[in-house]
Amino acid sequence: MLMGSMVDKQNRAKTEPGGRFFQNRHFWLVTVGVLILTAYSASEHLAPRLTILGFSSALVRDTFERSFFIIPVIYATVVFGLRGGFITLAASLLIVAPEFYMTQPHFAGFALQMVGAGSIAAGAIIFVNQHMTQRNRLKLAIERLDVAHDKLHQKVRSSIEQENRLAALTSFSAMLNESLDIQQVIDTAIDMVKEIMLVEVVLLFTLDEAAKELRITAFEGVNKKYAEAVDRMRLGDGFCGRVAKTGQPILIEDTLLDTEFTKPEAKEERLRTQLSVPLKTRGKIIGTLCAATRKPRQFTQTEIELLTAIGNLIGIAIENSYLYNRHEAATEKLRVSEKRYRRLFESALDAIWVQDLSGKIIRANQAAADMFGHALDELVGMDVRQLLEENDRALSSEMQERLLLGEKMPQPYTQKIIKKDGRPAVLMMTTNLTSTNGTPDGLQCIARDITEQVKMQENQQFYLEQITKAHEEERQRISRDLHDSSAQNLIGVLHQLENFCQTDEFLPMPRLRLLWSFHERLKDSLQEIRQLSRDLRPSILDDLGILPAIDWLVEQARTEHKLVASLKVSGERRRFSPEIEVTIFRIVQEALRNIVKHAGATKLWVKIEFQDSCTLITIEDNGKGFELPESLGGLSRMGKLGIDGMMTRARLVGGDLNVTSTSGQGTVIVADIPV
Repeated sequence: MLMGSMVDKQNRAKTEPGGRFFQNRHFWLVTVGVLILTAYSASEHLAPRLTILGFSSALVRDTFERSFFIIPVIYATVVFGLRGGFITLAASLLIVAPEFYMTQPHFAGFALQMVGAGSIAAGAIIFVNQHMTQRNRLKLAIERLDVAHDKLHQKVRSSIEQENRLAALTSFSAMLNESLDIQQVIDTAIDMVKEIMLVEVVLLFTLDEAAKELRITAFEGVNKKYAEAVDRMRLGDGFCGRVAKTGQPILIEDTLLDTEFTKPEAKEERLRTQLSVPLKTRGKIIGTLCAATRKPRQFTQTEIELLTAIGNLIGIAIENSYLYNRHEAATEKLRVSEKRYRRLFESALDAIWVQDLSGKIIRANQAAADMFGHALDELVGMDVRQLLEENDRALSSEMQERLLLGEKMPQPYTQKIIKKDGRPAVLMMTTNLTSTNGTPDGLQCIARDITEQVKMQENQQFYLEQITKAHEEERQRISRDLHDSSAQNLIGVLHQLENFCQTDEFLPMPRLRLLWSFHERLKDSLQEIRQLSRDLRPSILDDLGILPAIDWLVEQARTEHKLVASLKVSGERRRFSPEIEVTIFRIVQEALRNIVKHAGATKLWVKIEFQDSCTLITIEDNGKGFELPESLGGLSRMGKLGIDGMMTRARLVGGDLNVTSTSGQGTVIVADIPV
């Protein structure tokens, strides 16, 4: 370092301006040395010449004088470098040149003496310069070696610290992963933080996201009063609250000097240095970890990073513990649910079985075995297609394919089977996909034997159809009798009465007026008989079908009762069996009759929608409406026999009828007639 400084000084001396050069103390030392040499040389003529030990004093003096002459030259070389040495040499030679000249009788001797002195001095300059150059290089090499040594030492120390840190984190992570019990994880975390960070106090907070508060979960090194004081810390409030909000570590080197974050309880607890880091898992803050000491301490950046890494490990461990506990709770619930399901499965009155996608029955309950007529162990393993009628196997395959495609299926549906003894049976079934890990692997079927109900419904349907048919035949007979007999008789009587009144000239006027009044009353009766005949069985229904017949009813309401009536038909039109067409006609006829007689409406709308699976008939009015009972069965008790009759007719053809009405807002009747 010293030689390097001297080299720098030499370089500066070479480059500095003259004003600064003359301020250099080395320059003046060289100058003084040369002046002393000059003064000493000048005194040669004043000093007596002596003989010492056989040598004359002049010879001794010349020798000593030349030796002294080299000293300022060497010094200048050391201080100012090669150039400074030669300049000093030149100046010195100029100073001693007169003396050499006076002491030598010939010029050749003078020149030889000057060259010899100059050569010796020049050799000394070159030698000293080379020595200084080597020394400077050696010094520079030593300095570089020292720098490299310091860097290597720092790297080794950093590597050791990193290794220790990694070992601590590895050990800490291994200890946390040894258990998934949340309390054991927290206790282990507290102990490890104290051991690794060499602190006295450790506080662990978890974040209550709903309340936005930090709840103290565990603490070590402080009393319970302090723990209660820092519990329920608001997010962003105080030391740890700010860490939980920002997600950045905060270091308080001296709580006595801090007025922003430190709470009074911390000073009462005599905490001096505090370091808090967030607990993170998957980028989400779930709490904070605080390490504190009661004596002032400097936490290095490495220690801050180490505690931050520990906080992340604790966050992951806590999250894993929560997930494990939730998994255990879910597993327990699933086990209980499975146990209950199995109990329900085995004791259910409905038949339940599970089949794989190939149709093989893999599980079934006793009710299914009884329904199919097979033993339970015999039923399990059978192909379900062996139990279906041949015509219904395609339905089963179609149902499975549509369920696999994610299509919605109408449920429940009916399926025909063959029991073990060969008897057919009808089932009401629902079928759903079962899956494992999101992949469909089978079907779960729930069925009930409705064979007897179907037979009863078929018998009831047949009975009601026969009754309806008989009613309609009787209506048709009465209608024909009224038209062919009663109406014709009345027409004959009217003609006779009209002829009598017109031809008898001797009838008094009062009697004539009375007879004409009888004539008008008979005409009204004839009109009523004709209307009754049409209502009992309109010929248009038999001749043209249901749509013209309904249009005729709407036109009657428009022309005879002065209502604003309309009929709208949508969908692909179709014809029905005579029984169904009569049922639809009677429903619409009864609805329009109720509107005319009771609703007090001015408008009515009839809409017929032909759909794929059913036909919807909607009759709506703007009348006064009425309050519906809790169940439509109470309509008959309210005197609404017409609506009750419409519901009965709809059920006779397997349909349904709904009524919606509110006082002052009219009534809507919707009949759903299946295809």
